[in-house]
Amino acid sequence: MSIRAEHGLLLALLLLGACGERSAQAPDLPSPAPASAEAAEAGAPLEADVAAEAGADEAMWAEFESGQDPMVEELVSERALQLTLPTADGPQWAKLRKTSVWVDEPTQLFRARHPAEVRALAGKPFKIQGFMLPLEMAERTTRFLISPYTPVCFYHPPAEPNEVIEVWLKRPIRAGYHLVEVEGVLTLTDNGEKGLFFQIHDGAARVVQEVEGGL
Repeated sequence: MSIRAEHGLLLALLLLGACGERSAQAPDLPSPAPASAEAAEAGAPLEADVAAEAGADEAMWAEFESGQDPMVEELVSERALQLTLPTADGPQWAKLRKTSVWVDEPTQLFRARHPAEVRALAGKPFKIQGFMLPLEMAERTTRFLISPYTPVCFYHPPAEPNEVIEVWLKRPIRAGYHLVEVEGVLTLTDNGEKGLFFQIHDGAARVVQEVEGGL
């Protein structure tokens, strides 16, 4: 593990202060008090405290440099849970997944590249089933997301960007995390900030199966 230069310098100074060479004492002077006692009386950190702090910092840097991210781990855990719940996978979702999505490093925005098979779907009638993720707190809605997976958390994306469609309906339907069938015109969009690349406009939808606990 590598330690940052400024952090390593601070740690070295702390260790030198705790373990540095002591000056010689004259024979007729009383023996000095233990370093730990002097430090305690002066209010300075003890060697044990310094070691504990160094250990905590080392663990922090180890986690940082390993690339572990609590948010990523949480998303992985949620996806594992999703895979144990009902899904609405099908040939239409298989086509949309052929769109390549990545994060553009300079802008930190999502980017998408649609193959010819996906571009051929744009501007044409499109029908698909998926699980609703409402975007507003209301009993009925005309705008929501659908994906092939049962949503498990409102605050996290329900699926990968090439597995999510933003839906706009002509008439509202009951909101909730229901399995719905949507018909409309598919549009390819480019919302890199939210990672949304598919939309259905002027759609019509019906609830195929209600999910308990819906809004």
